[in-house]
Parts: sequence; C-alpha cells; structure tokens
Amino acid sequence: MTPIISHLLKMFPELTTQVETDSLNWTFNTCLKQLGPDFYSKVARLHPILNIEYSVLCQRLRYNLSSPDYSSPEQIKEQLIDALKLAELLEYTYQHYLVVPREVLRLRRHKAIYRELLTELSGYSFVLDNPEPESLKTSLSLTQAIREKTAQSNWYRIFISRSKRVINLLDNLDTGSKAFRDFVVLLDKYTNPFLAYLGWCFFAPRLFTNLFLILKHTIPGQWMGEKEKSLDWSDRFYAHLQRRWFELANDSVWFTVGILNCFVLVGALAPLSVYLSLFAFVFDVANTSLRAYIEIGRLQQLQKEYGELFNQEKNEDKKKTIKEYQDSISYRIKFEVLRSFLSVGGAAAVVIAMALSVPALGFINPVIPLVGALLLLVLWGVSLYLTNKLDEYRPVDNIEKPALSVINKLGFFASKNEKRESLHLSAKTEKDDEVGELIPTSAFN
Repeated sequence: MTPIISHLLKMFPELTTQVETDSLNWTFNTCLKQLGPDFYSKVARLHPILNIEYSVLCQRLRYNLSSPDYSSPEQIKEQLIDALKLAELLEYTYQHYLVVPREVLRLRRHKAIYRELLTELSGYSFVLDNPEPESLKTSLSLTQAIREKTAQSNWYRIFISRSKRVINLLDNLDTGSKAFRDFVVLLDKYTNPFLAYLGWCFFAPRLFTNLFLILKHTIPGQWMGEKEKSLDWSDRFYAHLQRRWFELANDSVWFTVGILNCFVLVGALAPLSVYLSLFAFVFDVANTSLRAYIEIGRLQQLQKEYGELFNQEKNEDKKKTIKEYQDSISYRIKFEVLRSFLSVGGAAAVVIAMALSVPALGFINPVIPLVGALLLLVLWGVSLYLTNKLDEYRPVDNIEKPALSVINKLGFFASKNEKRESLHLSAKTEKDDEVGELIPTSAFN
C-alpha cells in the first residue's frame, strides 16, 4: 500500500475495502457509489484537506512525468493510481454532494489522462463514464467569472481611489494655482458620486453571489439532488462556508463601509468616513492573517502526518516516496508563507499609511496626510509588482498528458499480454477548458 493511500485510510477508514485491490479491471469508482451519506458528510467537511493532498500529489506527478529519467516507472505508475483514486473520490463528492460542476470538469480532465496512461502503460481497463451528466452541459461559470473579474478589477479600483485622494490632499496644500483648483473642483463634481457608489457596488456581485450559494446549498428544496439533500444541513453549510468565508467576510465589511460612507457619512460627517475606512483596513489585516493561519496550518498538519508515516515505515523505497512528497509539501508551505507575508504585511503597511491620512493630522501639518496618501499609492504599485512576481513561483498542479517520447520511456513496464486501446473520450470533455455552468441551479458554482 502506498503512503498516499495509507494516509487516505487514516482519514477515511471506510475506504479500506475499496482501495485494497490489485485487479486490472478498475472498480474504485463503482465502489464509491456504495458508500452513503455518513461517509460523504465526513468527506464534505474535510474536502479542503483532501484538495491540498491531491494538489501536492499532482505537483509531484507533473514533475515526475516531465522528468522520467529521475523516477522509476513503477513509482510513476503508483502515483497515477493514487491520483486517479483521489480524483474519483473528489469528483464524486463535488458532483453529487457539494455540487460544484467546475471542479467536476477539472477532475474529469485529470481523470481522463490518468486512465489513458494506465491503459496504455499497464493494461488497466475502465468502464467509461457517462459522457456528460446534465448538470455539466455548460459553457460558462458565472461565479468564477465574477470572482476573477472582481480580483482583477480591484487593482484598478484601488488605484483610482488612491490617486483621487492624493489629488485632493495636494489641493489642500493651497498651491496657489487657480487652474489646479478649478481642475480639482471639476474633478470632484464628476468623480465623487461615482467613487461613493463604487465603494459599495463593487463588492455587491461577489457578496450576494456567495450568500446566495450558501443559502442554496444549505436550505433543501427542489433545486437540490437527493444525494446532496441526504447530508445534514450543518455539513452542507460548513463545507460551503469553508470555500467562501474569506470573501464573505471581506466583502460584507467593505460593502457595509461603502454604504455608510455613501449615504450616512456625508456633509459635516464626511471626515468620519476616513476613520471608518481605517477600521476596514484593520479588519483586512485580521482577516488576511486568519486566512494565512488556516491555510498554512493545514499544510503543516499534513507535513506532520506524513512525518509520522515516515517514522513508522520500514521499507526504504516507501520512505523515499514519503520524503519526496514531504519536499513538495515544504515547497508549498514556503510559497504560502511568502504569499501570506506579502498579503498580511501589505495590509499592515496600508493601515499605517492610512493612519497618516486621517484629517486630525492635517491640523498639525497638511503635508502629513499627503505623505500617507502617497505611501498608499506607492504600496499599490509595490504590491502589484510583488504579487505578479510571486505568481511565477506558484506550484503548478495542472496535469497534462506527457509527450510521446516520455510515454515510450515509461512503456517498458506495461503488461506484455494486455496492451489496451487508448481510452476514447468525448471531444467535448477532453477539450473543454475551465468551463462552468449556465443552468439556473448550478450557475454560480
């Protein structure tokens, strides 16, 4: 039994019977259908950890497939089998119990590659899945589009609002330029209402989308399948809250602050909006820190559990496999620490710069708020650059079919008497790339 499967059985001992088979007739996906809601309630609650484990395995497998000279064919075969089992478990959970079609399609693409390689190289035979369940007849993921557009356009929103703050504070210095003063008056006339509404409208689509989805997957109704409904409502709620809590917390605070700044803190109360925004930035630090603590904590716990497996293992080959997997986890931890340092450190720096921009300091010296506003603008540029730079080191877990030359190198461990045909896949399933759903019941997953 491989270390990955040993760890999986520690999490889900119910899978003991399903994973213990050496038959070339693959039955693991069929066995998963025999497990009931008690088992999948547990999977739903632990699916973020299972996702991390699968992602790290994909990262390792991708490296081994690209460098077959440094890995034994038997090791790659074991990794393919482990990855296929994890992919099928996650796919079945996402399709029937969590109902996230975008993830189902991603896992199906991975699964198709694993099956094809195992068929060509080891003589495994698989029962073809249904080409495309109704819930996956899709061409667009509205939720994913909203999340991506919100994240991308947020950089522009921040730049516009901070640039406007610098211009207004420059005007407060009384530069003596009538032309500049007239320009600021004209700019305020057209941009102040726009920025006031942008402050809360910007966060509304993602906030209400996430709220809608949590309610949709928590409250039973005609839109919910029997398998999903068989889970306790608290399990469904907790599973989806784990996927969306960070965005919900961030968007609900900034939406509320935007509403208050737009409709309540106006006129004589307008200076108070700066202090309210300062509170929101402080909340950003706490929210980002909590997210980093949770995500890094999951990886460290996984590292610890594989360390225990390493200490218990007597077989040197398996110890080597565990060590390689731990190395991949360590790389992921380093990346997450760097990303967390950037996000938490950036948020803390913004709080300091924002504190310099409060109106009270303007009575001491009007240059102080201007310095704070300029720092905010500089921090925007530094954060954008470092974020893009850090993305270059992001661990890659996307699985692609290796080149023919790699398959030929691996082919010597294929079964001599059982060379199978390549798995036939429907063109749409294989070519579909990052698609979601259009039907109302799954449009936001």
